[in-house]
Amino acid sequence: MTSSFQQSKTEIPRIEELFYQGSTTATTESNILERLETLTNQTGQLRMDVQERPVKYNTQIRDLGDESFSLVEPIIVSVEEYTSEDTVIASFPEIEVFGEGVTESEALTNLKLAILDLYEELIDTSPDELGDLPKAWLSVLQKIIKQTV
Repeated sequence: MTSSFQQSKTEIPRIEELFYQGSTTATTESNILERLETLTNQTGQLRMDVQERPVKYNTQIRDLGDESFSLVEPIIVSVEEYTSEDTVIASFPEIEVFGEGVTESEALTNLKLAILDLYEELIDTSPDELGDLPKAWLSVLQKIIKQTV
């Protein structure tokens, strides 16, 4: 840890060091202003990069929004909020299903619909017609979804 601190200390010239390099005051001021402008630009770019990154977190859904189906246990889903684009994406990565919306609530509602659509499609398809991945999705869904009606 100390070595990285020492390394950064030697890589970034201190303002005091600029005065001791035998340069004139005008040159020193010019160097300082140039360095300040560079740092300002870098700070602005970092701010933009951070603002463009999605806010990511996990949440749970406890129902599928349809009384005909119930969940045996809550499903942990991932949520990504892209504030610069007013977009929220909710996903259940284990079965590669996504829901999108302007708000978290809308994205979760769309995810629930996508889960139900996939479940119903897989149930209605003959197992012989399903590939390995859809069979795995169906297995996961059959463990967590119960039809109530």
